Amino acid sequence: MSEDEPTQGPSDKNLPMVAIVDDESGVRQTLVRGLERYGFVCRPYRSGTDFLDSLSFELPDCVVLDLRMAEMDGMTVLDRMPTAAAAVPIVVLTSHGDIGLAVKALKNGAVDFVEKPVSIKQFAGKLQQYIAESTVLRRQAEEVAESQSMLDRLTAREHEIATLVVGGSSNKEIARDLEISPRTVEVHRSNIFKKLDVRNAVELALIYEKAHISLRPAT
Repeated sequence: MSEDEPTQGPSDKNLPMVAIVDDESGVRQTLVRGLERYGFVCRPYRSGTDFLDSLSFELPDCVVLDLRMAEMDGMTVLDRMPTAAAAVPIVVLTSHGDIGLAVKALKNGAVDFVEKPVSIKQFAGKLQQYIAESTVLRRQAEEVAESQSMLDRLTAREHEIATLVVGGSSNKEIARDLEISPRTVEVHRSNIFKKLDVRNAVELALIYEKAHISLRPAT
């Protein structure tokens, strides 16, 4: 693996963290030394088991995963990735002749595959790109979770009325559709706005929109 001159140093206190999962010590050491020169913090793991165990207390910003390992291969690691790490990008390392396996890994959740040997400079650029993209997805996931949590505060009837409000129905129309009095609709509507801390139907609609947003980019 070649190690070109880096364009930045590891001076930032909030450096992105990369997990390197490979059972070859030479590969791990080369990647750690090279990527740290480009501003990454690296966590090397000599087996898929060690890496998966680490996810219970620390999530990396990106994973570099070797496909062929003796104890647990990369495909098995991909299969066992926890839901909490769904937004973490995984780049698989493959040797010449493993392209078919690498393509299978992409279908199983990896974002890219790179053939050995790699240029550290180019590899670092790829990781920076995938980390930036995953940051957006994580932010969206947090917004979805927060919005869904807010909507869980509503009762079944409040959900029903809130959905109609978001759909543009007036209090009179809602009262007619649900066969309740307009006054009852007004009370429910007021309670909905208070529970969700919104001032109008537009802000209410934004919460519903965020709660149902797709977490995967369009293809």
